[in-house]
Amino acid sequence: MRIGIIGLPGSGKTTVFNALTRGSAQSGSFGGNRSANIGVAHVPDGRLDKLTGMFNPKRTVPAEVTYVDLPGVHSADSADLFSGESMGQLQRVDALLHVVRAFDNPSVAHTLGSIDYRRDIEKVNFDVLFADISLLERRIDRIKDGVKGMKAQERVQAAKNIEVLQALQAEMEEGTAARDKSYTEEEILAISDTFLLSKLPLLVALNVGEDDLERSDELDAELGELLTGNKAGGAVLCGRLEEELAQMSPEEEAEMRSGLGAGESGLERMIRLSYSVLGLISFLTVGEDEVRAWTIEEKMTAPQAAGTVHSDIERGFIRAETVGYDDFVAAGSIAKARTDGTLRQEGREYVVQDGDILNFLFSV
Repeated sequence: MRIGIIGLPGSGKTTVFNALTRGSAQSGSFGGNRSANIGVAHVPDGRLDKLTGMFNPKRTVPAEVTYVDLPGVHSADSADLFSGESMGQLQRVDALLHVVRAFDNPSVAHTLGSIDYRRDIEKVNFDVLFADISLLERRIDRIKDGVKGMKAQERVQAAKNIEVLQALQAEMEEGTAARDKSYTEEEILAISDTFLLSKLPLLVALNVGEDDLERSDELDAELGELLTGNKAGGAVLCGRLEEELAQMSPEEEAEMRSGLGAGESGLERMIRLSYSVLGLISFLTVGEDEVRAWTIEEKMTAPQAAGTVHSDIERGFIRAETVGYDDFVAAGSIAKARTDGTLRQEGREYVVQDGDILNFLFSV
């Protein structure tokens, strides 16, 4: 999973990036650096810890999330937020993470003059739509430019595509994000080679000050009321505190969190949100060599899940030996799970469940 971090200047997006990846990237528009910061975060999963203790494998491999902190900007203009390298990077992500400022810091002026997270969410949502509207306009212009060299039948299709694209533009101008639409076959054909930024799932991290952490539940509820579209959701965190805690050892961090009453980490909150909004789950593979978590989409079948391990396993899939995590822990071993009847043989139609421990049988 690859997530692109966006936000207005001074929102603390690089601070949040550091908190999520345990990185040390320079904040403040990267000090003039126009390249993206890229970091990898391991997905916290207590099930892996338990299984590692049971198998004592040579290695344990958690699922991973790659975060891409887009280049800093020096204004709040949408042309700066989504242009150049930013668009190139965004075409390779699975979701957007919009860091929104809700903290007060007199030494860092807000680019729009005041702290108003609702306004900022609305503005960046508009900027995303504006970027898509402009992209569709360029696509329409390219089709029109190429009409003269087309055959009669191709011209008919081109005219239909232009009509469809203009209708999509009109919907976006009314505020409809691409992720919130159901598409007809004609629309799918018309945008098949067009990247739409507003089609990406949207995560919002409300970056608050430490004093507002006690209001997290209230603010989470407000975000839920704002983010009502498809594949959108938000969570509250304190980027500065999370960045400081992320630089500590796991033991020190746990002790400090306990003392501060800070609860689960910002990474855990964002991972949980990401999995929920994107419709993701994890299945597990175990053995003396490796215990590993694999991220897949909900409702994937066993052969499709096998393909995340290796394409040859999907191609030669025969069946999957399957046991739920809780059943396996209760049994204590694969052999006992087989005796108990909780280890099952599942075929091609089986839909993988979160926490399934799988062993794929295949032949190529």
